[in-house]
Amino acid sequence: MVGIELVSIYKPKSLSDALEFLDKNAPDVKPIAGGTELLLLIRDKKIKPPKYLLDLYPLKKQLSYVKVENGIVRIGALTTVHELSQSILHRDKRFAGFVDVYDKFGTMALRFEATIGGNLNAATQYSDYITLMLVFDASVRLESVKGVRELKLSEFVLDKRKTALNPNELVTEVVFREPPLDSSSSFVKFDRREILIAGIVTEATYLHLEGDTIKDVRISFDMVAGRRIPARALKTEEFLRGKSFTSDLLEEAAEKVLPSEMSRVTDWWTTADYRLEMSKVSLKRGLKLAYERVKGVR
Repeated sequence: MVGIELVSIYKPKSLSDALEFLDKNAPDVKPIAGGTELLLLIRDKKIKPPKYLLDLYPLKKQLSYVKVENGIVRIGALTTVHELSQSILHRDKRFAGFVDVYDKFGTMALRFEATIGGNLNAATQYSDYITLMLVFDASVRLESVKGVRELKLSEFVLDKRKTALNPNELVTEVVFREPPLDSSSSFVKFDRREILIAGIVTEATYLHLEGDTIKDVRISFDMVAGRRIPARALKTEEFLRGKSFTSDLLEEAAEKVLPSEMSRVTDWWTTADYRLEMSKVSLKRGLKLAYERVKGVR
């Protein structure tokens, strides 16, 4: 692999050891977990090979977990996509969107290697867990030798491949509030085929019902205002919140409200107009699926 043989690899003995090495050598060091994103960027010469790779695998036992404690869901940054599938996140209807992402996520080999921290740190419209975690209003925990800080995911991802992570920091955890019982979630991904897809359009929904009234709703897409990073559809959420869940309401939200905050792009893959139309379809399907899950239909 181009350039890899010129890079020194450091294996830390502990998290504090990793943070000290990172602080001493930043910005000439890149942390690596599964490597499913970073190694491709180096191979394809999209980034300059760093002087050092900080191998996070020795921290696996410390930073790989899914916990629900005192109403808070905590996911260790080194938890793989496969390990997520073995947790409560794949057994409870409230977290059903995690199952949807898993079903569309690469190959089985990638699911065993890719980590949740790496997926969020990639910071692109193809980072499906960013799109999903936004509707859970998740935050990321960042650690350095100087201490710990926590940022909303929406504040952490700044632009395509750009985050608020400082060169001497590691993402160690993702956290969000445990959803109420009368809630569920969904994730919808459209492409020309069913497997190994990047996604022409991706959409995530969190829905909390009180009877048939939408008590709370959060919606995100791979992009909303034209920037190539996932973001919430805040105007559409506001329009839906507090109203009775009906097919007419979904139609109005998709046809009249969503386009007012959705700016799609044309590229070699497809046109902006097609992406917008499929965004409307995704919104309706995602909301309907989450509704049926809350009601126990799906």
